[in-house]
Amino acid sequence: MDISTLNPWWNEGGLWQDTDLKRIKNSPILYHPKPFSAADCDTSNVYTLRGPRRAGKTVSLKLLIAELIEKKKWDPQKIAWLSFDTIRTLNQAQEILESLQKKMQPKLIFIDEATSLRNWTLLIKKLRDDGTLADTCLILSGSSAYDLKSGAERMAGRRGDGDDRILLPMDYKNFCAVVPKEKATTENYLKCGGFPFRVENFVRNPDWTPTSDQKTFDEVLFYEFTRRRLERSIGIEIIGRLSQIGCTSCSYDGFAKALSITKDTAKKYLDALGDCFLLSTFYSYDTSRNKVALKKDKKFLWIDPALAWSSVWLEVGPELSEAVRAEIVVGAELLRRYEKRLFEGLSSPRNVFTWKSSSGNEIDFLVLNRATGYKLPVEVKWQKTISDWDHQVMEKAFKKGILVTPNTNKNKIYSDAMDIGSFLNSEIKDTTK
Repeated sequence: MDISTLNPWWNEGGLWQDTDLKRIKNSPILYHPKPFSAADCDTSNVYTLRGPRRAGKTVSLKLLIAELIEKKKWDPQKIAWLSFDTIRTLNQAQEILESLQKKMQPKLIFIDEATSLRNWTLLIKKLRDDGTLADTCLILSGSSAYDLKSGAERMAGRRGDGDDRILLPMDYKNFCAVVPKEKATTENYLKCGGFPFRVENFVRNPDWTPTSDQKTFDEVLFYEFTRRRLERSIGIEIIGRLSQIGCTSCSYDGFAKALSITKDTAKKYLDALGDCFLLSTFYSYDTSRNKVALKKDKKFLWIDPALAWSSVWLEVGPELSEAVRAEIVVGAELLRRYEKRLFEGLSSPRNVFTWKSSSGNEIDFLVLNRATGYKLPVEVKWQKTISDWDHQVMEKAFKKGILVTPNTNKNKIYSDAMDIGSFLNSEIKDTTK
């Protein structure tokens, strides 16, 4: 297998002939995510980069290559790129890596879609142990937290100081930074979301609509189902059910009953979406017992508002309202800010929950640190004005909290009320540490 086509920078002047870099150069937006620094590549560590498909992982790594060559003056021959989704067997992958090491002795190897190759960790572990890749920095990317997590655990003691990074679709701040000023509104972000390819089309195409790019999400949504040999037809029903319940809390039993499938089957599909960083499951937290209430109702929210249009595109459910999409965005922002092990997937966050009192009062999100006892309730009230009652639930239960609304012009009497733009742009101190 000739891998030189995957590494155009090996040829003089070929760096920006790379397909991904060429596309970046012609992009209408300037979005350059940096999950890794050049300094990360100086030692022989093993890193993983996780996140949903089409979130910009490949682009971020190709930009890192450009930085290393152009700014850090690395020898292009010492940087290699492989993709395991084009390799069928472990033996073939081993031959390629051993041949690459023998001929070029690269200092840094990127392996894209590492989880596409079954038992890939056995190969990396073997080549680290026998010395073939002992002095090489490896960056492994993939869209499955399930496979990358278990794989990284199997390589315990062989990763050096390498760790796990996460790249999600761009947040509101980045969205506003890359789109034209007149388009940088919360309303547009709630429609478009932060997947880079979608933001590009939103900027480039004057006839763009929220369902314009949904065909691309077919691959994004069903990739993990296919890999796990789950049925596409049930996956489509799951997506339709998610649009029906919106941001309403629901048990696995309640979710499954409407589809005539078992709760275990429903959980399997919902967890698959969580493992590929598309759907967050917010468990309820019992503050009286100081533990996760596994049997209580949960919230199932997409990680990006763009995914909210999938049910419309697939014709299996209604359009999710702006209020629901606002809650999706707030939930995702809280995960970005507070979830310590986000790289493990979105099926069971450990720092962000939902909450319900014994009398039935609910709060959308509860951020907490069980080690320090820190708690921060956050409630999304998608209405122009708020009342004493909206404020009292948080005040009575926690004596504090944040109300996120569309507009706070009439809510000045409440110091905890923030319009969604201010909330997403705010620098809330991370007190969960």
